[in-house]
Amino acid sequence: MALWALAFVGRKNSGKTQLLEKLVFELTSRGYHVGTLKHHSHPGFDIDVEGKDSWRLTQAGSRFSVISAPDKIAMVRQLDAPEDVAYTIAAMVAVSSAGIDAGTHPLDIILVEGYRNSGLPTVELFRAANPNDAERQFEDEGNQTVAVITDIARIKEAASARYIACFGFEETQALADYIEEIASLKQ
Repeated sequence: MALWALAFVGRKNSGKTQLLEKLVFELTSRGYHVGTLKHHSHPGFDIDVEGKDSWRLTQAGSRFSVISAPDKIAMVRQLDAPEDVAYTIAAMVAVSSAGIDAGTHPLDIILVEGYRNSGLPTVELFRAANPNDAERQFEDEGNQTVAVITDIARIKEAASARYIACFGFEETQALADYIEEIASLKQ
């Protein structure tokens, strides 16, 4: 089985994070080792608390910082330019594979939130309650769309006309079944 990455894209407040939380839980309950990658489109974010040691070392100029504890590890690398999503996924694979002897497992799948034009197979989200989706049409937007998550009838019809799988926001198990199938997760 080869590692597979799948992007989930939609406008702000379309439910990407909430869906991914449920999907990660469902896939891990089936025994898969799931990685996640969230695209943060605005410069600057912190995963450490201001004033803590790792934050202070980064502020002092460290270009690559690692926080390691007995139960988790976090890495922060300063960038001069945005990295390609493929490079980030490769780094995740390398790190997850390198830790096998330390009691971790290589990843089976990476679920990516965002990265609309990544070239990855994509699941598009459209939510009726989201004002950002009110007039939005399903047009693939240059993505390799493999499924649509929606509660909007016109979007369901557009996906169906293109023979693209369509799910509701609460159909997490059915979506996980579909991902198992298209990603060839089951051996």
